[in-house]
This record gives sequence, structure tokens and C-alpha cells, in this order.
Amino acid sequence: MIVADLVEHLAPAIEGAAEWDPVGLQVGDPMAEVGSIGVCHEVTDVTVERAAGLDLLIAYHPLLFHPTTSFVSGPTPAGRAVRLVGSGTALFVVHTGWDTRPGGTADALAAALGLGTTESFAPVSDAPAAPGLGRVGDLPEPTTPAALATTAEAVLGATAPRVAGDPERPIRRIAVLPGSGADAVAAAAAAGAEALVTGDVSHHRATAALDAGVSIIDVGHAPSERPGMAALVRWVTELDAGPVVDLTDIVTSPWEGR
Repeated sequence: MIVADLVEHLAPAIEGAAEWDPVGLQVGDPMAEVGSIGVCHEVTDVTVERAAGLDLLIAYHPLLFHPTTSFVSGPTPAGRAVRLVGSGTALFVVHTGWDTRPGGTADALAAALGLGTTESFAPVSDAPAAPGLGRVGDLPEPTTPAALATTAEAVLGATAPRVAGDPERPIRRIAVLPGSGADAVAAAAAAGAEALVTGDVSHHRATAALDAGVSIIDVGHAPSERPGMAALVRWVTELDAGPVVDLTDIVTSPWEGR
């Protein structure tokens, strides 16, 4: 199978991506043969080193997010792209497409935290039927932000999750948004959420959430996406397009000592 044919198989993973998101094939020759595939969270220097020899690398985070005018070797996104080209490894990115997809990053985070039936919120476009980047649903039993943070620490590998609001407040309806979810505070409140589990929440956004009656459990960017990475590995493996190497164990969080 060539890269272009495999990209067709991977298309469902990016169908719901945001318009601003550079998903899809970012690096490589569409006509190159694919015999081995790697799956990673982010294309770091370690990822590139471990991916050497693979024909295709499927990444969650985009490597090339901003326009660039030069590709020079070094510890930069452009430099990593140079190394991938040099090793003959193509790169395909899923990002928000995998967030919105059923069974993807958002659903996986909700399931990991024990939410039951969920619904989408925080759509990626203004279209009413557009898929959402997050999920909201009820826990089987009431809990507290402190207890939910403890659960997140255990199941996500989150280091000292931050809790904004009364840590002992009874909560049951929970919104989750993997990655950076601070922009979804208003949407979470509108969906009736009593707490939002996400990452990268600033002082001012946390204050706004409390003003809206929503507690914040900030578990960190990378930890909130970990269940989705395991789901991505399973999905790619089920495509049966070739041997799959799981590179999602590589530490990508700058707060965890890469």
C-alpha cells in the first residue's frame, strides 16, 4: 500500500477537524510504499529518533502549525520535518479531527473519568450539527472536585491537578475537553456542567468559570489527551494496514521533564 492509499483509510480520523487545523498529510511522498506505521502524541526529537525506519508516522498534534519560510536542521518543527524527510518517514496528523470523532480523544477522556452517556458541546464551527471538541455527561454518583482530581491523577497520570472552586462542592454533571479547554467555559456552563476537566486554564478563565458556577479541574494538556492516544493506537491497529509501533509512551509534556 502506498501513502496516498493509506491516507484514504485515515480520512475518517480528520473529517470533523476545525477549519484552522492543519490536519492530514504534512510530510512525505504520497507515492511511497508503507510497510510500517508509528503512532505518537507529538513529534518531538525523541519521537523522530524512535520513528527512524518507519514509513509513516501518525501524530495527534501537528508538527507544522505555523507557516515557515525555511527548513533547516535543528531542534525546531522545521528541523524535525527535515529529519523525517531524510529518514523516509511520512507524517499524517489527526488533531481536532480525532477530538471530535466518536471514540476519539473527547469520548476517551469522558470514559476514563467514568462518565455515562455523554453529548457533544463546544462545536468546532457555527453549524448546529457540527461535532464538538468536548463531551458532557453525568457521573453515576455525585462526587467532589477534589475527588475527581484524585481520579484524574490516577487514571490520566496527571501530576497535581489544579482545582478552582470549592474542592468539596457536590458535583455530578461533568464536561471534559482534552487539551486546551479554557475557551469552552461558557459552552460548558450552557450545557449545565458543574465542573470542567481540561488543561491550560489561565487565572482569568478559571475566575470566569467560577463566576459561571463551573468548577475547574485542570489536569494538564498532555494528560487530558492520553486516553485518546490509546484509542488512536487501537483504531490504527484495527485498520490492518501494517505493523503498528506505539510511540505514545514518549513524554511530550514540558512539565514532566521530557
